[in-house]
Amino acid sequence: MSVFTTVDNATLQQFLKRYEIGSARAFSPIAAGITNTNYYLETEQGHFVLTLYEHHSDDELDYMLGLQRHLAAKSVLCPAPVGDRRGDLYSTLNQRPAAIIHRLRGSVQKIPRVEHCALIGAELSRFHLAGLDFPGNRPNPRGIDWLYAIGDMLDVELGREDKSLFSATLREYREFECASVAQGAIHADLFHDNALFVDGELGGIVDFDYACRDSFVFDIAVLLNDWCLGADARLDRDRVAAVLDAYQQQRPLSAAEIDALPLMLRIGALRFWLSRLYDRVFPQSGELTFIKDPDLFRGLLRQHSARAQELVQIFQPHYTG
Repeated sequence: MSVFTTVDNATLQQFLKRYEIGSARAFSPIAAGITNTNYYLETEQGHFVLTLYEHHSDDELDYMLGLQRHLAAKSVLCPAPVGDRRGDLYSTLNQRPAAIIHRLRGSVQKIPRVEHCALIGAELSRFHLAGLDFPGNRPNPRGIDWLYAIGDMLDVELGREDKSLFSATLREYREFECASVAQGAIHADLFHDNALFVDGELGGIVDFDYACRDSFVFDIAVLLNDWCLGADARLDRDRVAAVLDAYQQQRPLSAAEIDALPLMLRIGALRFWLSRLYDRVFPQSGELTFIKDPDLFRGLLRQHSARAQELVQIFQPHYTG
């Protein structure tokens, strides 16, 4: 669990006067999280999550919360933020920007099965289509410039082989024609623990901290790197097929997007390897902190790089045109 900013009951009750959701009945910290402080909140009018944002700017919050409201209004399965009495989606609590968001029912599917992969693939497609007319813009905060900067900061932590892999992956990404693939609003962090299921059905997608404008195929790759790994840490073809087939029923992927998937898998693995390594080397201070293991994605990047042709064969059956 990570709690970086504590909130006592008196402060909470004063904050809730900004809203029309009644007084607090229950309030407790959420036993997960790396970046922000999150609390479960029950009031007289329902169940919510109170989030205090530890590092986000106003522009980032305008994008993230605005996108959630936009998607929820279009029936995408995600929690909508609650506007206060003035209509604002966030305000200040204990010197931190804070928002109240509707709490979704459901629980995390710890080991996603084929049917779960199909459900999340279909919903990600709806997400991408619904966000096409969202007017906000936020460049990927963990994009290529960030990767180079974090690579420099972690230089002493990387061995010779790691540095070579880092450089080769980013060199290929630099040469990639980003304009050849469609872009729009993406989640950028759609791991299995950011989706909730109820009685075998998808309850919704949560945690929009890294939502931004980037390529749809990168968003798909992030999902595949987590939802579709088998026991041997290789991509499971059945789960990959479930994601891509369900996704393409609503938004067919272009040939350029299919061709880009092997590279995007490596970029996604690199992004989460470095971010988790950074969190381990430079941990935030909080009451309790939870840091995920970076070695999984280090190994995954090595594997994707060594088995490039195998990846091409996995994705070949999914060309639609």
